[in-house]
Amino acid sequence: MSYEEYWEKDCELVKAYRKAYELKQEYDNSQAWLQGLYNYQAVNALRPGFVFYGKKAPKPEKYVEKPFAFTEDERMRRKAEETRKMAEQFKAAFHQRNQNLEKQKASSEEGMNNGN
Repeated sequence: MSYEEYWEKDCELVKAYRKAYELKQEYDNSQAWLQGLYNYQAVNALRPGFVFYGKKAPKPEKYVEKPFAFTEDERMRRKAEETRKMAEQFKAAFHQRNQNLEKQKASSEEGMNNGN
């Protein structure tokens, strides 16, 4: 806040600047927390690689592929995307299963026809 704003402008401006400062501090704190969360995930993903006992050292886990979803809209969008992917996988597996059954049916019919 400048000298002119403090002495010559509205006295409520001081409260607005204080609130803006508090909001900035809260934002900076949440950003630092988020950075810590990403660092924690990265170290946690590598943690199995630092096991030096046992017969076989476990493989490091995958790091998170996408940033964390903080808004409700983002969570809902990701959930819908995940549901869509699962439906596509189910359809592909179902289609593959039907093809295998048709091949088995055709080969069994062919075997019956050759046997007669």
